[in-house]
Amino acid sequence: MKKSLSILLGVFFVLMLAACNSSADTVNNEDGTSSAKKSDLTLEQVFEKTTEASKELNSFKVNMDLNQVINSDQDEAANVTLESTLEMDVVQDPMAFHQKISTEIPGTEQVMEVESYFSKDGMYYYEPTSQTWMKFPSEMMEQLVQISNQQTNPAAEIENLRRFVDDFTFQQDDKSYILVLNASGEKFTDFLKETVEQTLPEGMANSAEAIESMKINHMDYEIHIDKETYYPTVLNLNMEMEMSAEGQKVTIAQDMKGQYVDHNHLEEIEIPQEVIEGAVEAQQ
Repeated sequence: MKKSLSILLGVFFVLMLAACNSSADTVNNEDGTSSAKKSDLTLEQVFEKTTEASKELNSFKVNMDLNQVINSDQDEAANVTLESTLEMDVVQDPMAFHQKISTEIPGTEQVMEVESYFSKDGMYYYEPTSQTWMKFPSEMMEQLVQISNQQTNPAAEIENLRRFVDDFTFQQDDKSYILVLNASGEKFTDFLKETVEQTLPEGMANSAEAIESMKINHMDYEIHIDKETYYPTVLNLNMEMEMSAEGQKVTIAQDMKGQYVDHNHLEEIEIPQEVIEGAVEAQQ
């Protein structure tokens, strides 16, 4: 899921690179009225302002609702519907985050909660089954830092996403610039493969078959940019993809709705001392 967030954040920036000579179309506000504060800024100008604003964005909070439906063409017992919520505080310099994910367990009234911390000193996560804090091995830190930077620094994805600039619409309402991308086809599938391969941990070569078989049926993005601050405020995704492994095809449908709030309200994230002292090192 977090990698989806990385992809979407990257899309947010690259979409700014297109439609350089056209301003945003006006859309209706929530009350059905047309916006009376239409901006004549082009997408290129919004991109420039957003890029400049991003230099001052050092922290933010993400609230996200995620629904996933996973179906197998051979094993009905593997079919599952997952409903999750995510809360994440992010500080970008120095890179750190605190994340909580709650997932309803299908067929029960139970909720599985997973909490994690990340900083330059290490990554810790709470394993709910054993009720134990775990720490990723120190030899994995270099890769974890690289992945985490990609997930919270969308500008790093611009070059990879440049190929998609002709595939979106640019709109606005009173408060926001709205970028919409309806994606499908081979080029989006290839991009997803590349993105997954870049962050695939060593020792997972057996996942190569599933990665190669990935196919995007559709991806619909909606990104809102605040007109005053030029910070992202809303990021929605509706996606359906397929992958195969060992003769089994799995279809994954995902609907994600995210909000970005509390921009620059957090100075640092500290990992509690009891987490550090009580953590057990996870096995690779």
